[in-house]
Amino acid sequence: MVKILRVLRVLRPLRAINRAKGLKHVVQCVIVAVKTIGNIVLVTLLLVFMFSVIGVQLFKGKFFMCTDLSKMTEDTCQGQFIVYKDGDLNYPIVEERVWERNSFHYDNVAKAMLTLFVVSTFEGWPGILYVSIDSYAEDIGPIHNYRPVVAVFYFIYIIIIAFFMVNIFVGFVIVTFQSEGESAYKNCELDKNQVDYITSQLHYISAVVMTDGFSSLQRNCIEFALNAKPVRRYIPKNPIQYKLWAFVTSPVFEYTIFVMILINTLSLAMKFYRQPELYTQFLDILNVIFTVFFTMEFVFKLGAFRFKVFYYTTKAKPPPRVDDDDFPFN
Repeated sequence: MVKILRVLRVLRPLRAINRAKGLKHVVQCVIVAVKTIGNIVLVTLLLVFMFSVIGVQLFKGKFFMCTDLSKMTEDTCQGQFIVYKDGDLNYPIVEERVWERNSFHYDNVAKAMLTLFVVSTFEGWPGILYVSIDSYAEDIGPIHNYRPVVAVFYFIYIIIIAFFMVNIFVGFVIVTFQSEGESAYKNCELDKNQVDYITSQLHYISAVVMTDGFSSLQRNCIEFALNAKPVRRYIPKNPIQYKLWAFVTSPVFEYTIFVMILINTLSLAMKFYRQPELYTQFLDILNVIFTVFFTMEFVFKLGAFRFKVFYYTTKAKPPPRVDDDDFPFN
């Protein structure tokens, strides 16, 4: 225990951060970035989880192979076989046949996320790609270049995660450094040149306002503010449609949908290699239940909002103009 505490002495050089202004500023920026980067991390993890679920569906139980490539199943991968060292026929070697699984695989969601993490680091991912292309079926060995189309899965993942999301991380850290750098000068005193420049600009603005009144830009802004109308909320006038609208816009309905989405997400992550048949049937029943539930949600919202308003609502755009009769509370 004492030795472990002694190892902590290596942290003493970190005290120099408080004495070096530049280092302290860097650490502060990193802390601010970590505090506010949570949403980006959550989105990234959600995307990786989605790709992991797809990977389980595509490659579950298909990353097995026999050390003797002439054997395609675990039952036939028995006994011994001869290999030639460095391809030299004069040096035969007798080895045991072994049915083995690739180090990185997609037999469950956790392992799939680890495999995709390795892919995102660009270290050894071509080997995983080639194994995926050669994969044939569950519990059956690989066939050379059997499914080259699965390479699209990796290309899309690399573009979205390795290129797009990682650049968002880097950009966010850069913006954080810039904002922290600007905040460091908020309370600084201005020198004489800065004071003269700001004073001249204030005199110029005052002269424009006093001589010409409002400028054209100011008049346009005032005219826009006077003519602007509040955004109207869609409220159906039909009593039956209004009750349906009140139901689908209620917090209870929204929270229920959110909980069902979470449960559906967990059910997608529950698949694994060699799962029992009864377990598979249970997941299939859950899938049918969720499909029926989300179909009912679609029908209810379509009946409450009508097609055009529902379409623009789901697209996060302002709804189209409709008749005033649909807005009894103008």
